[in-house]
Amino acid sequence: MTNRRSPAHVDAPLSRRRLLGLLAAAPVVAVPGALAACPVRRPGAAARDAAVPPQSCVITEDNIEGPFFLPGAPHRAVLVTPRDAGTRLVLSGRVLSTDCVPIAGTRIEVWQADASGAYDVDGFRFRGQLVTAADGTWRVSTIVPGRYLNGRQYRPAHVHVKLEHPRFAPLTTQLYFEGDPYNEVDPWVRRSLILPLRDAGPGKMGRFDFVLASA
Repeated sequence: MTNRRSPAHVDAPLSRRRLLGLLAAAPVVAVPGALAACPVRRPGAAARDAAVPPQSCVITEDNIEGPFFLPGAPHRAVLVTPRDAGTRLVLSGRVLSTDCVPIAGTRIEVWQADASGAYDVDGFRFRGQLVTAADGTWRVSTIVPGRYLNGRQYRPAHVHVKLEHPRFAPLTTQLYFEGDPYNEVDPWVRRSLILPLRDAGPGKMGRFDFVLASA
């Protein structure tokens, strides 16, 4: 028997309206990974996706002031003179809030021992104060301080620092240096305050960012 088609099944060119109707009625077949490659965007999603999550900076640990602080140090960032003995050292960094925003106008006071481990208690050798720049940066030129006996044990080399700003809590702390043999036995050393030094010509360089708490 010959298989005849009824007029309703005769192949004919599809009209645009009929083609759209067939596509709308067809089942949707999910292709693995397709939805992940083309995520659905809702109003405002692009702006949220582009937003950078806020950073967080950890507040710098405080440390003992020690007995050799003298108020009224001169305003200067260069504490060393050509006549001073010792390995030249440049310390620099930034002062930041806990949101990692630079803090301009922070007053930083620095004092330390000379190359032999002695503090000047009659004057202001190796003492100075400065103010952070608009981008929160600071920089001090000095020497690697000498060690001195504290009782029966040497203290590791360190630099004393005080920071003050009207909108933030004051901070008194010390900076220590990686590789000092007395870091492990000194009761006041905090690991977060130890910074590495790198060679810079005939001297050394180190970087440290201070983070202040809100007042």
